Amino acid sequence: MAYARRVLHLLDAMAAEVRGAERGRIEGPLRIAAFRSAALHLLPEALGRLRERHPGIDARVKVVREVGAGTGGEVLAGRADVGIATIGETSPILPGLTGDVLREEAYAFVHPAGHPDPRSLPLVDWVENCGSYTRRWWSEQDWIPRATVETGDDGAVLSMVSAGHGMAIMPELSLTGAPPSVQITDLGPDRPFRSIGWVTTPELAGTPVVRALIRELRELKG
Repeated sequence: MAYARRVLHLLDAMAAEVRGAERGRIEGPLRIAAFRSAALHLLPEALGRLRERHPGIDARVKVVREVGAGTGGEVLAGRADVGIATIGETSPILPGLTGDVLREEAYAFVHPAGHPDPRSLPLVDWVENCGSYTRRWWSEQDWIPRATVETGDDGAVLSMVSAGHGMAIMPELSLTGAPPSVQITDLGPDRPFRSIGWVTTPELAGTPVVRALIRELRELKG
């Protein structure tokens, strides 16, 4: 079923490519699966420029939890053309897909501003936060307790920390627009990182609409 969806959508994409070529432009549907912070803080700028340059591209975004197969699984299942995913040595690109890293971002210690002893606060976390590499780093830090509060997403974590209910270890993208009530502290030279990139199928990687999106994503300021 997933393969059939992919084939049918590829045929639609090819037909749109031919129509666009006849008009001298790039056009057609573009389905994007992205995890929450990427959808909030990476895609708006990229899609804004994409729309300006190629108004015939009909881009639609689906927010997907980056757990299990995550956004890459949506692409494999034929429900998305491109996934914005966490990828790297410990989060490899799923078999059957191709992709590349767009940016790397560091994790930071996040706590209520002005708190006299933020490390004494309970740890607030969410299931998507990090992969096995970062978890191993966490296990080596004797000052980081086991999470006692788990929320639905990174926005809820930031809200809990802002209200003084705990501290957290969060990646840079999740801290975009953090309020002044939150203090962000560098974890030092040995801090963990995560890699964010794009994934798609080999056959879709060569289509004009997918290539156009990848170009815009690569031009984003990291």
